[in-house]
Amino acid sequence: MKLHLLNGYPFPYPKDLTPEQEESHADDASGITLDIDNVSHFEWVHTLTIEFTSMFAARTAVSQTGWAFYDESRLVLEAKVSSEDGYGHPAIVAGDKAYCGFILLPDDQP
Repeated sequence: MKLHLLNGYPFPYPKDLTPEQEESHADDASGITLDIDNVSHFEWVHTLTIEFTSMFAARTAVSQTGWAFYDESRLVLEAKVSSEDGYGHPAIVAGDKAYCGFILLPDDQP
């Protein structure tokens, strides 16, 4: 399956923006997504961990997101999250974006 992150905002979020600049970020966010392929397990309990189908897939995700290995022997990464950047729940941080939503999708779904 793949992890589809959506509604990406700048991270860290800029301070002292005008209302127009904030609205521009909100408008842009709806078109900012990131797909992370070859996910075999997703778990959000105390931390957010994602297991991958291969070392290649895990290392590709590291390069896409900046996440670190939680358990390298099991191909599990720990995603960075930010409570300040979500809506009712923490945002998932990948690179320079904080994603406010996520969906797990089958591999064959575009």
